[in-house]
Amino acid sequence: MHIALCDDENYDLQMLHNLLAQYDQKSHLKVSCYTSAASLLKDAANTSFDIAILDIEMAAPNGYEAALELRKQPTPPLIIFVTNSMAYTIKGYGVAFRYIPKPVTLDDLSAALDAAIREIHANSFSFSVDGTDYILQMQELYYFEVFNHVTILHTLDCEYSLRASLKEVLSQLPQGYFGMPHQSYIVNFTHIKTVGAHELTLTNGARIPVSRRRQSDFTRQLHSYLGR
Repeated sequence: MHIALCDDENYDLQMLHNLLAQYDQKSHLKVSCYTSAASLLKDAANTSFDIAILDIEMAAPNGYEAALELRKQPTPPLIIFVTNSMAYTIKGYGVAFRYIPKPVTLDDLSAALDAAIREIHANSFSFSVDGTDYILQMQELYYFEVFNHVTILHTLDCEYSLRASLKEVLSQLPQGYFGMPHQSYIVNFTHIKTVGAHELTLTNGARIPVSRRRQSDFTRQLHSYLGR
């Protein structure tokens, strides 16, 4: 899990980093530190963060403005603001996942991170490949297929071979957002572009067969998703 820390006060940034190290004693987290929102946003153009912990009162762009930009990403990070003032509380409603008052304490940081990590895991799909653990957001998943008795996860630009059956995969996914148009495929309803009698296409151009036996149930599930 990748966390971005951003504060234009070097002392506060170092203190925050030290507290995070105490929280993450087993080094499960990757941490990147920034002394300006501009440098964070520059890296965010090519790097995905799971959590961004931002000071609000910084030189332009401030933390709130940076958070608005981060939320435009395909997989935006959860935003935790640290602040000397709660003046942004109402303005930041719907943007911030949590607020932490300065000076930040280990208890406050731990509570916010525990909640954020629970939220991420509740809306993510985790798996291991060759000893490496992956956590992907649901919108990153395009489809799963069984090929030569191996379950393959397709994202926009990567493929992963999983040691799990489609039935096991489906049990880990949120109900109502994924369906099986064919016994060998699970698709993410979010990425469906067109649906025909015998085939559907996804937004990445993938073409998935629709079996006659599953067509009725799959169509019903898709309509239920579209009607949410």
